[in-house]
Amino acid sequence: MRARSASSALTLALSLIAALTLTACGGLGGSAVTTTNLPPPDPTRAPVDVHWEAFQGIQLPIGAHDGPTKLGTTASGYSHTPQGAALAAINHTVRISLAPDGVWPDVAAQALMPGPAKDSWVLSRAQISITAPANPIVAPRISGYKFVAYTATKADVTIYTTYTDASIAATLQTVEWSADDWRLDLPDPNSKTPTVQSIPAIPEGVIKLEPPK
Repeated sequence: MRARSASSALTLALSLIAALTLTACGGLGGSAVTTTNLPPPDPTRAPVDVHWEAFQGIQLPIGAHDGPTKLGTTASGYSHTPQGAALAAINHTVRISLAPDGVWPDVAAQALMPGPAKDSWVLSRAQISITAPANPIVAPRISGYKFVAYTATKADVTIYTTYTDASIAATLQTVEWSADDWRLDLPDPNSKTPTVQSIPAIPEGVIKLEPPK
């Protein structure tokens, strides 16, 4: 298939998450950040010492304490904390959406929980081609997140992104703690429940993140 343009890559990011919401098999490598001497879990506390790194034209938050600690073709090594879960949800969502040809199998294997949607996700991704990053002029910015639910084994996180036209999207994602790391658990492809919604404003209680301008 003909390679997609940068704007098409951005469209793919939305379509894979909003429409496909599928899961790939997990090659569960990587190690998590140690949580020794860290405070008790507090989903309302923002991650500290966060810096930003670009992936395919999107700025992603990287926590010095909460991960990912291993960056390369894939991103892994998140702390077993709410902050690690949130950073994993954000990083995994963007990376599986925009991973270029030749890289996406490794990204999916590292980021995603195995499940019934594995074959569908792989088949869908294999039918498209991504060779260029999203245009940074129109690329969405990660604005923050809020937990819907959090336990030591599973977390539901709403991720808020802002676009250059001032529109805002809220994306609900689930991560699970598996093989010493947080991994994205995408919904069953047969589910009719939308995971992405357009909202007029970012609600109260969101943990805000400030990517570089």
